[in-house]
Amino acid sequence: MTLRAVLVFILLVRFCHGQKSAIDDIFNKKIEHSLISRGDNFADFDPAKDSADLFLFTLHKNIPISEFKKKTGFDDAKIQSIIEKLLAKDWLLKVNDQYKPTVFIADSIDGIKLFEKAEPIAEDIAKSIVKIIPVVENEFRKTRISQTDNFEKWSFLILSDVLLDSWQIDSVERKFLKKDKRPERHGKNYYYKISENTNPARESFGIYGNHIKKMNDKYIGVYGNNRISLNIVKASNFVSKTDNKIFEKMAGLYLPHLLQILNKYKAYSLKVFDQLGYKNEISFEEFYIWWYHFIYTRATDKLNSRNILNIPARGNFDYEIEYE
Repeated sequence: MTLRAVLVFILLVRFCHGQKSAIDDIFNKKIEHSLISRGDNFADFDPAKDSADLFLFTLHKNIPISEFKKKTGFDDAKIQSIIEKLLAKDWLLKVNDQYKPTVFIADSIDGIKLFEKAEPIAEDIAKSIVKIIPVVENEFRKTRISQTDNFEKWSFLILSDVLLDSWQIDSVERKFLKKDKRPERHGKNYYYKISENTNPARESFGIYGNHIKKMNDKYIGVYGNNRISLNIVKASNFVSKTDNKIFEKMAGLYLPHLLQILNKYKAYSLKVFDQLGYKNEISFEEFYIWWYHFIYTRATDKLNSRNILNIPARGNFDYEIEYE
């Protein structure tokens, strides 16, 4: 065998080993699924069935479909059925003879990059929240809550969830992303994320999120990053209709400041969208709404490290809330 042939053989062996390691790594990941929607807008199929979620991860990491086929032992017909289902559900598209996921996917490496890129925006948000705290505290003093509780106890929910997430996310979509509807998938409108979790004690990437569940005639909310398998039947805190209106006012008072920051970084955000490769897979709106969760999580952690807000030790703040 000539030297050239030996070198080619070594390169082929290394390539095959690298591909095998990459596909094995995907199948060894702890995977989480997340959804942003309201009402009955959700996936009408099981994304984990036949490892369809891992198939999308494979495509996101640019691993050949043949490696997924070898790993699963699926035949061509089975692979084609997975592809056809994902295409029909608008979770997949074909660009230049390559299949790409149309839902947001992030592994641990993506997460590190997304947090790094979020840093300047999160810093500006944190600084702007510090400046508006006197206004927010003044509104808090108008609540029934303030008659028994202090602002410090509610600071995590108010400064993170009210100003940045649940009470604000619709405005970010409509007034920054200029979208009145979420992405349409098989007749439903929702955002979807498949991600890796490397921290068993917290949710994927430690991102804070809100979950509302109706129990009989009550609505129970939990805001935090430790909600997996959590089943709260009675909340420790209460938000009345009147107090909820005040929370909505707080979000509205902060909104101009938030929009000013997001628009300031619009060109930068589009560049990040391109640099991290998401431009080849999903829309900017789909990318940004999930990246925004990284941004406000980083801003929240900055405020916590500066003793501006207090995150509960368990990572969650639970509450019962009344709506109109």
